[in-house]
Amino acid sequence: MPVWTRETVAFHRESGDWEKADWIDPASLACCQMQAAVSQRSIQKGMKAPARPGLTLIICTLLVVGPGPSAVRAQEKPETAEEYEREELGVNPYTAPSVAEIFQQLDDLKPLPFEQLKREFPQATHPGREQMGLVFGGLIADGFLIVECQKQNLVDDLGRVLLRQARSLGVGDRVMRHSASLTDLGKRGDWPAVRSELIATQDDVEQAMTALRDQKLAHLISLGGWLRGLEMTSGSVEAKYSPERAAVLWQRDLINYFAEEMKTLPPPLAHTALFEKLHAGIAAIRTLLNHAPPDKMSLAEVKALHAQARELNLAIVAGQ
Repeated sequence: MPVWTRETVAFHRESGDWEKADWIDPASLACCQMQAAVSQRSIQKGMKAPARPGLTLIICTLLVVGPGPSAVRAQEKPETAEEYEREELGVNPYTAPSVAEIFQQLDDLKPLPFEQLKREFPQATHPGREQMGLVFGGLIADGFLIVECQKQNLVDDLGRVLLRQARSLGVGDRVMRHSASLTDLGKRGDWPAVRSELIATQDDVEQAMTALRDQKLAHLISLGGWLRGLEMTSGSVEAKYSPERAAVLWQRDLINYFAEEMKTLPPPLAHTALFEKLHAGIAAIRTLLNHAPPDKMSLAEVKALHAQARELNLAIVAGQ
């Protein structure tokens, strides 16, 4: 039996001839009508109100189509204690899983101008835990650039710096094994494995934040990775501009999410110099991305995006 699409349902809802449709066999239609009628009577009885026109169609559509994949996922309950914790803390696709998307963006923009995009690894640790989280996320993004450009000589240094920053965050034990693995895999030139190890490192740190019930820090780690990734991708597009390459930068959902997250920071943190700068800079990026359609982003807008992301990343490392 053919699948009911939204367009098909909308057409037959308007035309009123859905019962005559040739894309559902009579037996299924009869069954559908009977089930819908039973459900409709039940709803009427519970609500003690007449059913609205089209209710039968809605119920019938749901019975025929069934819940889609997203609906099924929404109804699924977390299966483990860790998943329950993640759900409670609001850990979502914009935290650790989203950093893997930086890899995809860099893939789409190859070949990358490594010499223009690289930076010195942040060496200093900072007294503020939130700032350390931002720095750590940026280091993960640095690792992505190293993998994409296959800079074997830098993997060992990356592993050491990641471990140092992780210890400052109190999750050194989790990152230690990843650091050793990164070094070994990098020496062997196993770049797909190094890529997977970096994603696993980010995921492991996020799980540690979940265990510590520190969702804000998990989000800031993600923000740090995203901002450094944005600096690299916008810099790559600026170096070799085309409207098609610029479209890779259009991440309106993400910037809207991070902009709203900044509003939820506790006042003592939000009013520090660094976070006031971050708040203003993210708002500027949000305005730019919401203004420019993905296929119409100009070179001037790409340059503005790159400059803003670079300025924010410099502030994160300096703590200003």
